[in-house]
Amino acid sequence: MVSVTFFATILSLGLAVVAAPANVNSTPAVEARGNCDPVKSYCHKDDRDYDCDPKKGHACMHVKYCQHIWWDGDCIEDFFWNGECRNTLEFPKYENEISSAANMNYDHSTCHWFDGTDCQGAQYSTESDANLADGNGWWNDRISSYRCDWYSQG
Repeated sequence: MVSVTFFATILSLGLAVVAAPANVNSTPAVEARGNCDPVKSYCHKDDRDYDCDPKKGHACMHVKYCQHIWWDGDCIEDFFWNGECRNTLEFPKYENEISSAANMNYDHSTCHWFDGTDCQGAQYSTESDANLADGNGWWNDRISSYRCDWYSQG
């Protein structure tokens, strides 16, 4: 006879797998940067098709963000894969310290910035904002994660 403890253990393992966030910070920036086509930065270097369809493989995303408005202070450029959620915790000095942010592939992707880790919480979608402190300033120094999604023009 199978014990209740056995079923409880199996059930808890299953719940742990279900609750785990998918596709969060799985690619080191160096790996993504090294696999981006130098001519068409949104293309994986092995995808030489003119259209660069990311459904055939990875599509490279590229963002830039800075600690201060108007691209001032320390800045970082991050390369990662289409649909991958990136936490700013990977770059601790930028955690809740971002005051300007841009999608460098704005003609082929849309980026979403979140106030929570793992692309959770309030969401701000923009292609470029050099001054997150303007308006009501709500997004200034609040970004904790981001994700960009490739789209086809056509």
